[in-house]
Amino acid sequence: MRRRLIVGVVLLTAASAGLSGCGDGQLSDAIQSALPTAVPTDIATALPTALPTLPGGGDDGSGDGSGDNVAAGTPTPTPTPTPTPTPTEEAQTPQPTASPSPTEAPASPAAASAVPVWLWVLLGLLLVGLVVALLAARRRGGADRDRAAQAEGQLAWVRSQVDDPLVRWRGQQLGLPVDQRDTDSELARRWALIDQRSTAATDGLLTLATGARKDSVREAATLLRQSAESYRASLDALASAVATGDQARIAQASQGFTADTALLDQARQRFRQTSGL
Repeated sequence: MRRRLIVGVVLLTAASAGLSGCGDGQLSDAIQSALPTAVPTDIATALPTALPTLPGGGDDGSGDGSGDNVAAGTPTPTPTPTPTPTPTEEAQTPQPTASPSPTEAPASPAAASAVPVWLWVLLGLLLVGLVVALLAARRRGGADRDRAAQAEGQLAWVRSQVDDPLVRWRGQQLGLPVDQRDTDSELARRWALIDQRSTAATDGLLTLATGARKDSVREAATLLRQSAESYRASLDALASAVATGDQARIAQASQGFTADTALLDQARQRFRQTSGL
């Protein structure tokens, strides 16, 4: 670059010294004499021995055209045009995708909608408990129905076995010491069964009255148990009155026994309806 500036300075000096009045040989000599001694040899050697006539040079000796030619002779770097990508190249160029950071990783749909294991275990336990409760209630209801049917059947048999011969026999036995009472006759065996089944019926009704699954069954069992106990007491009272032979007492005991028998039948009917028998 410095060499080119030196050559430009030399040319401008030679042009100002009198380009119009010098010949070709004189111009070359003048240029060589004007070169400084410090100019490198390779630059001096590179200078032409005869310069072409500069266009625009006149007798007036102006250096405008010389300056323009020197400037024009200096090579100017040409910018290389940047190739414009075609639409196809743009479409084929992969676009960078932003990768999610570890803290912002999207949760998968399966993980977001997954139910915790402990919840499944809890639901399973609840389901098992519900099934066990239903089975227990069903079993309990079946047990209540069986116990109700047994108690009602026993009272029905007792009700059918009471008659006048049995009442008179019972009255005679009440007037005797315990060790002298009849235990071998048919009436004695029948009375023993009546006493046994009456006790079993009242015990079963007591169990239903305190532990039945339905409130209505408990209430009906309580009423039937009270009626059965009153019926048994009235039967013994009638038997005692018959043993005395007192007609007034017999009539009064007979009325009480009839009333308690009607109450027993009503309580049995209600108990059957409530228990589903």
